[in-house]
Amino acid sequence: ECIKLKDIDTFAGSSIGERIKRAYAYGGVKREQPFVFEYDRQLVQGVIDLYMIEDDKIVLVDYKTDRVKKGKAGEQELIRRYSVQLDYYALALVQLTGLEVKEKIIYSFALGKQISLE
Repeated sequence: ECIKLKDIDTFAGSSIGERIKRAYAYGGVKREQPFVFEYDRQLVQGVIDLYMIEDDKIVLVDYKTDRVKKGKAGEQELIRRYSVQLDYYALALVQLTGLEVKEKIIYSFALGKQISLE
């Protein structure tokens, strides 16, 4: 309910949306992937929104609907809120797949754009 059809259309036409469509065509997309792994003697669990395989490496995509300020301030806020979460997701994917994670991306529906993390 919090996502508008226009926002989905914007996502589908974005560069990451196009990349996902290409990967989907050859079966290289996994959605809502649950995981559990041990990190620093603690169990970590979650559900990864989407990851895809490109050039035998993983591209991790996490969707966010948070309302944030427009521009760099909003981007930085999302990075601050979610970079650790995506780091855990990347660790889980390496353990699950044995593949390297080459990109971690937040797609913000509020901003209508992708934010690449280091």
